[in-house]
Amino acid sequence: MLVSAAPFFVFLSAVCLLYWAVARSRRMQLVVLVVANLFFLARFSLIYLALPLAAGADFFVGLGLGSAKKPAVRRLLLLISLAINLGLLVGLKLTPLLTAGRFAWLFTLSLSFYCFQSLTYTIDLYLGEIQPTRSCLEYLASALFFPSMTAGPIPRQGKLLDQLSKPFALSAEDGGRALLLIGVGLVKKLLIADSLANNLVGRVFDTPALYSSVETLAGVYAYALQLFFDFSGYTDIAMGAALLLGIRLPENFRRPYLAVNVAEFWRRWHITFSEWLRDYVFDFLPKRRKHPRLSYSYAFLITFTLGGLWHGISWTFLIWGVLHGLALGVVFAWKLWRKVPSPFWWAKLLGGLATFHFVCFTWIFFRASSIDNALAVLRSLGSMTWSTENLTALVLGVMVLAAVIHCFPSNWFETSAGVVADLPFWVQGLAMAALILMIQTLAGRGSAPFVYGNF
Repeated sequence: MLVSAAPFFVFLSAVCLLYWAVARSRRMQLVVLVVANLFFLARFSLIYLALPLAAGADFFVGLGLGSAKKPAVRRLLLLISLAINLGLLVGLKLTPLLTAGRFAWLFTLSLSFYCFQSLTYTIDLYLGEIQPTRSCLEYLASALFFPSMTAGPIPRQGKLLDQLSKPFALSAEDGGRALLLIGVGLVKKLLIADSLANNLVGRVFDTPALYSSVETLAGVYAYALQLFFDFSGYTDIAMGAALLLGIRLPENFRRPYLAVNVAEFWRRWHITFSEWLRDYVFDFLPKRRKHPRLSYSYAFLITFTLGGLWHGISWTFLIWGVLHGLALGVVFAWKLWRKVPSPFWWAKLLGGLATFHFVCFTWIFFRASSIDNALAVLRSLGSMTWSTENLTALVLGVMVLAAVIHCFPSNWFETSAGVVADLPFWVQGLAMAALILMIQTLAGRGSAPFVYGNF
């Protein structure tokens, strides 16, 4: 069930009506949420109805970690959770490779985001940072939370459970904010990301030899914009859907292409994933104070190599992860040597341009179907041909619009949300209906799957 398609919004409307109709009973609201989670999973495949078994195992592991005192017992409980979640994660990544894609129809939903979220619960319990929940209903409502199941963001399970343990509320301001998030997410996905994918990116990456250097470069830039608007569009819709249920999901993007170095890029791009890698992989890797440049660079390399392979077991994702790991090591070594960042505006400008083009270069491997495909794109870039006949006014216009929207100041959304919240509910409804009608008219082809839904 695509969260940008009409069936999802019919489903979401029905869930919201039932959810708030039983608002006097928090337990009944949790029941509605659990049933909605299971229905959402079943729409992908009935096999996912077995997922509550894995979630139930983590729930009981959590109870054990809350009461166990012996270190050996606690380690065993953590290993059980790691085996379940990493087993699901690795199993679903390897199944297409080992079966030549014969069971792709059965596993249409990646469980990466579920596994990462579940591990935040048991690892945080093991570290003593949170207390376990004793309500299985609350745990199933949070672990299988449908808005973030497909492509994140990755909430910390403890924080999500904390919200679910308190009475739910939906203010007029939050309602307006939720509708605005959903509207913005639909515009990002259907009018920008899908338009760039259909009219330029797919063509350039499928047959790069047919395009000039300028057209291929535009295709690479367009892919950078497509990926951002596709993924952040999903995040906005997920955050809006959760907010309609009184739940706040964490921020996942913060104008990433304005970063002045790769480290800052990862503090702005897929924030919940980069924080997960930092807190649950990087921080646990051994690092020596006597040789910080070497040991931290090694830790960055290992962390992002694993991050690359999470996206897919292929050489292209491995190269993408290794490049980012090496770049983070270089940034870390530079900061140790430089001590104080340059105060000059031109240094930040050059850093931003270098970072953006490095990220675009690595996106080539991220998007390419194979090493040969990536090399073909690079050869097209280096062919020094200048034709622009395949760059239509529509594509260039969408790219300019996307770049401008990406650079909007961070406070514009809060201001807009306040304006929407002050409008009567019927005006908000009419505005949303008009937006959907406009998108349907302009988008035409319907919604393509979200890129990160495959990971």
